[in-house]
Amino acid sequence: MECEYYDNIFYFDRINKIGGVETFFYEIAKKYCNNDITILYSLGDKEQILRLKKYIRVIKYTGQIIKCKKAFFNYNLKPIDNIMAEKYYEIIHANYEDLNIYPNTNPKINEYIGVSQSVCDAFTKLTGLPCTLCYNPITIEKPKRVLNLISATRLTREKGKDRILKLAKALDKENIPYI
Repeated sequence: MECEYYDNIFYFDRINKIGGVETFFYEIAKKYCNNDITILYSLGDKEQILRLKKYIRVIKYTGQIIKCKKAFFNYNLKPIDNIMAEKYYEIIHANYEDLNIYPNTNPKINEYIGVSQSVCDAFTKLTGLPCTLCYNPITIEKPKRVLNLISATRLTREKGKDRILKLAKALDKENIPYI
């Protein structure tokens, strides 16, 4: 069987239409798009997948054998035996103690990463394993200035409606916000 190779893979069993983990992945995709990241998923919302594909590689996981430098898992370790990585990470997104759930661990995992201090503390308390804190990444986009256009005329053909529509299309094409 032939292997696929990627530098960094994030396995995400189910990409939902909305959710905190979906936001987490989108922010990672935007912030680290130059780091050869591939998201593998089993089930996924089409819109979320298209949104992620603007920044990174997104591939449906169907049981293929994967080789990579780093493999990150989220909630589900199902494909871990088909993924050969130099390092394995599990990202912990929930406070298992509050949920009254004992987390599954796997001997292949080299490091556990929690998205908040309470997540890390609860995971370590329940498992005795260290959990590295790494807050959810957030990228804040600088808002664009809005171009305000004013015309003291009516919007009719004889008053230049076609030229105004042509200008509006050109501004839209260049992604320039206007009122």
